[in-house]
Amino acid sequence: MNRRRFLHNIGRGTILSVLAIFSGTMIFRNLNSNGDSCDFDFVCRNCKKVKGCRLPDGIDYKKKNSIQ
Repeated sequence: MNRRRFLHNIGRGTILSVLAIFSGTMIFRNLNSNGDSCDFDFVCRNCKKVKGCRLPDGIDYKKKNSIQ
């Protein structure tokens, strides 16, 4: 493998990786855009939006912990 071919393969791999990551991010973001699901992957106790949350889990958490 010569230097030109090596650089070509590195560039192609980099472009493909960036495209895959970007596409995956856009797909998963669109799946969660309906407003019926939380956009955080951690528990309500660490959520900065818990005070205004209208999801069932957030409402239950606020009731149990007296957050208004």
